Amino acid sequence: AVARWKPLRHAYEKEIVLYAHFQGLDYFSTECSYAPHAYRGHLRSLLKDLEATRATTVAALGHSSRSLAIKAQVATKKLGAC
Repeated sequence: AVARWKPLRHAYEKEIVLYAHFQGLDYFSTECSYAPHAYRGHLRSLLKDLEATRATTVAALGHSSRSLAIKAQVATKKLGAC
């Protein structure tokens, strides 16, 4: 197994697959048998639809998520008893 490298998070999966193909590297993709029923499938199809409309949507979401900050009062708030 190859360890993940953070700078690759900016690369599209298509680019990684093409790189592996042209370098002669073994690449396989298998889907979990439970994946069709998972909620993340709905999100994945939404992202694909957005990306079909505008190719940079997924990259823009990734970049904007890093600018989100959690306020200290929310992060340190103690939960009370029910």
